[in-house]
Amino acid sequence: MTDAAEMMPTPEKSPLGKLVGKSLYLGGTLFLVTAVTGLILGLVQWATADAIRAAQEKEKALALKAVMPDAESFKPMDLVPGAGSVLGVEEALKGSDTVGHCITVTAKGYGGPIEIVVGVTKDGAVRAIRILEQSETPGLGAKAPEPFFSGQFENRERLPLNVVKQTPSAPDEIQAISGATITSSAVTAGVNAAADYWKRNIEGGLK
Repeated sequence: MTDAAEMMPTPEKSPLGKLVGKSLYLGGTLFLVTAVTGLILGLVQWATADAIRAAQEKEKALALKAVMPDAESFKPMDLVPGAGSVLGVEEALKGSDTVGHCITVTAKGYGGPIEIVVGVTKDGAVRAIRILEQSETPGLGAKAPEPFFSGQFENRERLPLNVVKQTPSAPDEIQAISGATITSSAVTAGVNAAADYWKRNIEGGLK
C-alpha cells in the first residue's frame, strides 16, 4: 500500500488556486518594494533636513545684513497679536544701539506666496528689501529679486508706496515689472505691510 501511495501523482492546483497564489506573491512583493522605498526616502529626508535648514538660516542671515547693513547683530522680537502677513521681526543692533528693524512678511503673488525681508530704519524709512522665496513666472514675476526692481525700494521715505506702469514721477512710486503687475503689486503691498507694522507696533517704543 505504501508503494502504491508513493506512486500516485500529486494533484495539480486548480486555476483559482494558482491565481490566488500569484496574487499573494505579487502583493507581497509590492508591499516590500513600497516599504523599502519609503524607508530610503525617509532616510534621505532625514539626512538632508539639517543641510536644508542650515542653508535657509544662512540665506536669512545674509538677507538681514543686506537690508540693514549698519547692524552688527540681530535680536528676534515677539510678534504682537494680529500681526497678519508679518512672519517675524528682528531688532537690528550696532553695539547696544538700535539702528532699525528687519521685518519679514509674506505677500500673495501670481504663482504663490512671496516672502520678503524689509529693513526699516529708526525713522520709519524703508532701507532695502530682499526676496527670500517666490514661485513667480520665469522671465516675468520671477525677476522680482533682481536689482532693477527690488532696488527701487532702497531708501524710501515716502510711504505707502504705489505701483505704476510708467517711469515713476513721484517719490512714492515703484515701476512695475513689464508683464508682471500682480507680482510687482504683491511685493509692494508686502513692503507697505512691513512699514505699517513698524509704525503701529514699534515706533512708539523708540521715542
